[in-house]
Amino acid sequence: MADQYLLGAVFASILGFLLLLVGFHGSKGRARRTAGKCGSGPLVPGDGGTEVIIVGAGVAGSALAYTLGKDGRSVHVIERDLSEPDRIVGELLQPGGYLKLLELGLEDCVDEIDAQRVLGYALFKDDKSTKLSYPLEKFHSDIAGRSFHNGRFIQRMREKAASLPNVRLEQGTVTSLIEENGTIKGVVYKTNSGEVLKALAPLTIVCDGCFSNLRRTLCSPKVDVPSCFVGLVLENCQLPFPDHGHVILANPSPILFYPISSTEIRSLVDVPGQKVPSIANGEMANYLKTMVAPQVPTELRDAFVAAIDKGSIRSMPNRSMPAAPHPTPGALLMGDAFNMRHPLTGGGMTVALSDIVVLRNLLKPLHNNLHDAAALCKYLESFYTLRKPVASTINTLAGALYKVFSASPADQARNEMRQACFDYLSLGGVFSNGPIALLSGLNPRPLSLVAHFFAVAIYGVGRLLLPFPSLKRLWIGARLISGAADIIFPIIKAEGVRQMFFPATVAAYYRAPM
Repeated sequence: MADQYLLGAVFASILGFLLLLVGFHGSKGRARRTAGKCGSGPLVPGDGGTEVIIVGAGVAGSALAYTLGKDGRSVHVIERDLSEPDRIVGELLQPGGYLKLLELGLEDCVDEIDAQRVLGYALFKDDKSTKLSYPLEKFHSDIAGRSFHNGRFIQRMREKAASLPNVRLEQGTVTSLIEENGTIKGVVYKTNSGEVLKALAPLTIVCDGCFSNLRRTLCSPKVDVPSCFVGLVLENCQLPFPDHGHVILANPSPILFYPISSTEIRSLVDVPGQKVPSIANGEMANYLKTMVAPQVPTELRDAFVAAIDKGSIRSMPNRSMPAAPHPTPGALLMGDAFNMRHPLTGGGMTVALSDIVVLRNLLKPLHNNLHDAAALCKYLESFYTLRKPVASTINTLAGALYKVFSASPADQARNEMRQACFDYLSLGGVFSNGPIALLSGLNPRPLSLVAHFFAVAIYGVGRLLLPFPSLKRLWIGARLISGAADIIFPIIKAEGVRQMFFPATVAAYYRAPM
């Protein structure tokens, strides 16, 4: 009961603030929709009977192609490179994402790729650790997270999509969208042989990933790059907590470990900022050995150093980008081309698969009626509202946790927040199950996220003031609460307060099929 009273008190204290923001954000949202481009005439049928063009065949594009193809639509997928991708991210699918995979009929794509079941997280700070298991008691025994080689997973999805007779998978580079009077009619692309072709369809869905060169036409991209991940593959070692992802609250920022096969463990070292030590001249290897290796759990340290010596060090910028769409007749954005968050929590694929479920459910009642571009554009505005509870919860948690988990040597209040978060999660019960259910995509409730976040801050203040408060500790506690607000409220504002917390008040929420 005590924890329920605590969460209730936190909820009450922040609800007023959120309500104040609703009016402001709502007025902005109405202005933005009024300025949208949903006013052009109907489209002509697509080239060769194609109903949907999908640009990109990564996780989002491949899953979407199979989903729409299974619903009987004629789909043309154009992917720059159909060889097996080799990436250091997109390797952990949370349980909530696996549930969406089941809903889409794609669960067999994690079979025969040596995927590993993931049952939760282990959190390390200084010399302490705590195990945080996913709350899976109410689910079938098959429900868990999955970790794997990203390329193997994508190839399985591509094969499944291409197995449908009405899905055409083609290698080519899309160079531009075809626009006539504000309506997207299709794409221009270059084939492997260098031939420039046009493909036409009533609906073009852009899923060309985080480096998208088409997104500027369809949204207002505000890409932030807070850090880079440096990736290694560890061999011949065992994780301290089998079947769990491992998060080390290191200095200056987190280190991740999780299995990607029965013999390999992925290590991702977060390096703050956009400039990282050079891999080519050996600066990175020296940084990893001198700064990072001493903070790695002893069970993994030798394998970590061996992986550095092997020389297969790779890096990738960590991008975050709120969804800020321009509703455009004939086109839609999906996946990382549309919305990104820090990959610390492994939520990207869960958001993408959840978005596909939302879009599939919206398109199903339309049958073959995709040719009225203006009406379709207006109807699909509901997509941006219906996706928000899942997407905004995962996005906000990823951004907030990254800031909380990163060390701040000069800011004692931030360091207290970091320690409070570790101790709060270590309490177990609702204090760990609630946040882990949010992180895993099993409980995408924005209000629950905000309540737990401020419960951590209040818990941190309580630690400071017990057994005897002092003026210094009161000051640090006040800064802790203020710092917590400074972390989470800008993320919430970027996500959209009204759509995130009160989607039923948005007119598009009730948009009926055409």
